[in-house]
Amino acid sequence: MIEVDGSFGEGGGQLLRYSVALSAILGVPIKIFNIRAKRSNPGLRPQHMTAVKLIASIVNAEVEGLKVGSMTVTFKPKTPPKGGNYNMNIGTAGSIPLVLQASLPVLTFATNSVMLRMIGGTSVRWSPPLPYFKEVLLPLFEKMGVNAVIKILRRGFYPKGGGLVEVQVKPVDFLSPIKLDKFNEIKEIRGISYCSNLPSHVAVRQADSAKQVLRKAGYEDVEIEIDTKTPSPGRGSGIVLWAITDTGIVGGDSIGERGKRAEIVGQEAAEKLIKALRSKVPVDDHALDNLIIYMSLAKGESYIVARELTSHAETAMKLCENIAGVKFTVEKENDYIKILCKGIGVSRKSK
Repeated sequence: MIEVDGSFGEGGGQLLRYSVALSAILGVPIKIFNIRAKRSNPGLRPQHMTAVKLIASIVNAEVEGLKVGSMTVTFKPKTPPKGGNYNMNIGTAGSIPLVLQASLPVLTFATNSVMLRMIGGTSVRWSPPLPYFKEVLLPLFEKMGVNAVIKILRRGFYPKGGGLVEVQVKPVDFLSPIKLDKFNEIKEIRGISYCSNLPSHVAVRQADSAKQVLRKAGYEDVEIEIDTKTPSPGRGSGIVLWAITDTGIVGGDSIGERGKRAEIVGQEAAEKLIKALRSKVPVDDHALDNLIIYMSLAKGESYIVARELTSHAETAMKLCENIAGVKFTVEKENDYIKILCKGIGVSRKSK
């Protein structure tokens, strides 16, 4: 059994999610201890339990320690990931994107197609909003062969949650390596500004503010969709921007909060996008750590050029080295770094 110290590196819920995902894909039992030990409310929270429960159902895993506040979990997969229909209710505003972060790699190697329906939060703090996952992360994963479609049927905001998302995944035999260099050309800049149960001008003001900030920075051609029609049980707003370049995709996002002007929400998202664009990097910081697990599983050598190694990416690299037995190397190239990994070439086990 592989043991993982959940307090090392960044020490958050990502360690638990990735550990369980790798265990399920590789068919190796794991024990994770000191879960979220560095957090003010250590141990398992309800949203972490949902991810583990979902993955356990996909591989018929035997799980111990699955309760709120638990600091230790053992996970023993019994079968390869299996396809079919899965329904999960995270409860309140628990993050759907974070559950998807853990489960999508597993579903990619399922024996056959999957339909996953999840209820929870789609735009909540400390988590990438679902439109970012759909428009930035998913196209990057698709470059490696991931075949998934995400539909947002209801949005879920803090504190009510209640968002409804459908995810269809067609399994792949193996993942292709990804090679992402600095970009030379921006092909298009797009976005979506959304609000539910608020005046429609909130979404318009978010978009107008983002466009204004981008124009001042020299990015003139920006197309932002306004969505005030997608229903939600609660009230909330947000904006996601993304730029498609000749090598990758970078994004910037922000969510509305009580007392936070719509113009500030739009400004924050634009400034995040501008930071990534000026760096000429193929992916932004948040996408980088999400790609690490796929690099470790791919068939062949992958590399990504970045400005710096984030704590989340470094933690994910060490975790994949520990569980999957891969080796990541980081090379310095002027003001950039290059992260390289020869993946282990996981193959899907046919039904």
